[in-house]
Amino acid sequence: MIRFKLGRISKPWRLLVLIIGCSLTPLTITASLADTNSGDQKIQLLSNRFRVDQAVDKILFIIDRVPESAAVILVQPDGSKLYSIRKYKGVKWMDGNAGDMIEITNPQIGPWQIIGDILPSSEIRLATSLKLNVNPIPNELFVGEEIKLTSSLAFDNKLLKIEQVDDLMKHEVFLRSVNDPGAENFGAGIFRIGEFIDDGYGFDSKSGDGIFTGRLNLNKPIGNYELVVRVANKVFEREYHQPLLLRLKPIKVDLLSAAIDGQYTLRFLSDPNIANLSQMLIQVKVTYPDDTVTHHSIEGVVATHLVRLEQVTKPGRHKVDIDVVGTTVAGRDFKFTLKEIKFRVNALPQAQAKEALDIKERESKSAFEQKLQRKVAKEIRQQKDHKRTLILIAIMVNVILLLIGSLLLWLFFRTKQPKLSKEQKAKVKADKAQAKKDAKEKKSAAK
Repeated sequence: MIRFKLGRISKPWRLLVLIIGCSLTPLTITASLADTNSGDQKIQLLSNRFRVDQAVDKILFIIDRVPESAAVILVQPDGSKLYSIRKYKGVKWMDGNAGDMIEITNPQIGPWQIIGDILPSSEIRLATSLKLNVNPIPNELFVGEEIKLTSSLAFDNKLLKIEQVDDLMKHEVFLRSVNDPGAENFGAGIFRIGEFIDDGYGFDSKSGDGIFTGRLNLNKPIGNYELVVRVANKVFEREYHQPLLLRLKPIKVDLLSAAIDGQYTLRFLSDPNIANLSQMLIQVKVTYPDDTVTHHSIEGVVATHLVRLEQVTKPGRHKVDIDVVGTTVAGRDFKFTLKEIKFRVNALPQAQAKEALDIKERESKSAFEQKLQRKVAKEIRQQKDHKRTLILIAIMVNVILLLIGSLLLWLFFRTKQPKLSKEQKAKVKADKAQAKKDAKEKKSAAK
């Protein structure tokens, strides 16, 4: 064993000394770290215990201890112990003021234990020919988003089929909160959000092909997490880690009561800064009290979108399920389900219903009578107007005829004088002569 005593040196300088010290050895720790970053995997310690299987070629321990505490002690599966102050074949150990870095080649197969004042940040890195491969997923997802995650095991870089592994093997997925102060998921701990299966059902394409498929439950508080994929059985354990940010959905929905305008209405509120509304599709499924179902597809979504549930009229329980498919403004596809909406359309009590019906009938009858009265009054008024019009026309005709007759008589008597007899003409002549004589006498008398 090659051992370096770092003494009481601050952590940044301790890491530098570790790297320099490693570079002086034929089998350097620096090279091991490079291998770790390029493909080696890690597992978190669980109660200071872990298991080594036959596929592990090399283990790299990165141990964080309580400052000033003693170096850890490793207990091998056969019960023998490894100490930092002793030399062992295939073991390189560097201990410092607050940590240990240990590399073991060809470790014993079986359960191991670490004894010491170690911190939760400690981890084990495996340099092994049996690796867990997980397909990458976006580092940002929406709460409740449906996403397919696949994983597989590779032995010597070849796909390991399910028939070649233990039946008790489990693929599980966890979310571990990073505990950002002030975040909604602060102190949330660890959530088990799904498992991987290779049975050909659900998202899994083919049974027994060695590709394990998982469907994740992302209905968790928003915030930053570490996504952990773990595969383990009685013989081995592997983990995959990835940062993940859970965000609020870019669309939400609420139900507007029928008391507003007589109809129930769904109101969708979308964020155009996150989702591309022109490429969003909303599927609405309405289940009625008699178990009949209607489907509605909504395209051309706007920031505030109203959908009237015109067929929701009968009393009873109704349920609305909503699926949303779309694309973010960054071009990432997404699919999720909005909250299920349940509501009841209440029926009126029998007495109230009868009273309401009677009122409606009375109102209808009253409206009909009023309409009939208005019609009769209108007809009477029209008849009176017609009679008055006829009388006026008759008067006007009579007046016109009278005027015409008078005019004709006047013209007739004006243009035609009556013929006189000889006696009448002689009398008229005598009267004129007498009148002239009388006029002369009056004139003479006046002189």
